[in-house]
This record gives sequence, C-alpha cells and structure tokens, in this order.
Amino acid sequence: MNATAISRTDRTFSLPPSAADVPRIRSALVGALREWGLAEGAELVHTIGLIASELVTNAVIHAGVLTPSIVVILRIGTGGTLELGVRDNCRDIPRPRAASPEAGHGRGMAIADALLAELGGGLTAEPHPDGKTVWARLPGALP
Repeated sequence: MNATAISRTDRTFSLPPSAADVPRIRSALVGALREWGLAEGAELVHTIGLIASELVTNAVIHAGVLTPSIVVILRIGTGGTLELGVRDNCRDIPRPRAASPEAGHGRGMAIADALLAELGGGLTAEPHPDGKTVWARLPGALP
C-alpha cells in the first residue's frame, strides 16, 4: 500500500449535538483534507467546510434532542468522489427550502445543495433504523 492510500483513509468524528462544536468539526475536516493533499486555501476545502457547517448545524437544530452524538464521516468513494456524511437520530429527511428574506435561519440545506450543484455534486439521505445519514457527494473531486 502506498503512502497516498494510507493518508486517505476514511475519517469519522463524533460530536455532541451542540452548535458550539460546529467550528471544531469544520476545522477537523479541513485538517483531514489538508492531510489528503489539498491546499488549505483551496476553494474545495472552503466549500466542504461550509457544507459541513450547514449539515451539522441542521442536525443539531432538528435532531439534537434525539441524538446523543452526531457522527460526521469524510471519505473518498469511487472515482475520487469526495463524500461527507452527517448521521443523526432523527428520521425526518431534510429538504432545501426557501426562507423569507426576514428569516434568521432556514437556508442551510439550500446553501449546501446550491454549492454542491455548482460543483456537479448533490445531497442524498440514507435512512437507518435510528435516523438517517445525509450525504454530500462531489464526483471526481479528488484524484
């Protein structure tokens, strides 16, 4: 096995369902991407950090009382697809929605969806017995 394969192993992080921990998970994901060879200032690193922040915040807000721990998975799938999963214990599938200009929240999924679409990726949800995992996938993001 070469050094590149070793350094690109899946990363899994657990955090309490607290908004205070969102910056910590974003920083951990950026660190993993940097270890995988992406420059810290690269647009992809910034975009994945933003998408992760939105997905984790959504899990905290909508599943926090049901979820003792939110699990975040970062991995490389087939063909260099970058996959970011956020697992919680709420079975409701999040959907992008339009928020009024006056609303203080409600845009996170729409932001994540738009960023992914711009880069040729998308959001999916995978139900499991205790809730769901929301996946953000970017095909061909990594060599």
